[in-house]
Amino acid sequence: MPYPERLLVAGERVARHVRPHWRMLVLPAVLPIVVAFLGAWLVALTRSTPWSITVLVAVLVVGIGLVGWFSVAPVMRWRSTHFVVTDRRILVREGVFSRSGVAVVGASITSVRTTRTFSDRMLGCGTLVVAVDDTREPWQFDGIGRVDRVASEVERMAQRRGGLRPDRWGAWRDGDVEDAEDADWSEDDEDEDWDDADWDSEDDDERDSLADVPAPRPRRRLPFTRRRALTAGR
Repeated sequence: MPYPERLLVAGERVARHVRPHWRMLVLPAVLPIVVAFLGAWLVALTRSTPWSITVLVAVLVVGIGLVGWFSVAPVMRWRSTHFVVTDRRILVREGVFSRSGVAVVGASITSVRTTRTFSDRMLGCGTLVVAVDDTREPWQFDGIGRVDRVASEVERMAQRRGGLRPDRWGAWRDGDVEDAEDADWSEDDEDEDWDDADWDSEDDDERDSLADVPAPRPRRRLPFTRRRALTAGR
């Protein structure tokens, strides 16, 4: 199932399109064999008993439910999950009946890195971590095959779109630091010229003015909703 071109903007080109790693399909592939073996063993064990028909029906119902929930549904989710890197952004689309999507613009990406456990290295997959300048929590995409190549593609795209520039979201420049230090020294020199009487009078006025100011309301902490993992990593 290719990525729908109608979801791309005019002139946008797909650079890399991947699905979650094949490790997501291991359990769905093995489970039907195990269910069939256990079901046949139970049916053969109770063949000569009066409740053999009941056992047969129960085995069929339970077997179909297990295979449908743990085999068919994961395969459908795997086929409907897309991780796409275009020449402008990262697109993630997942879901069978109710679909959800994520779009990370290349100009907003500040850093790209990968994490791989020992089992991930053995299977050839990993986690892609993408930091964005408008959030404190990075995006995490688990279960990406050949994650190093995907990370390189994301870095190239972000550089072309003006991303990966930490100086534009809060880095200090040398001139700013020197100006700030000069300003601090000049303020300190002026403060030394004040006498004790001025300090006392100003402190009293400050306390009187602050007494009339109501206490600030506590700031509400919103949950971070920017961290996201593909189904293969769960």
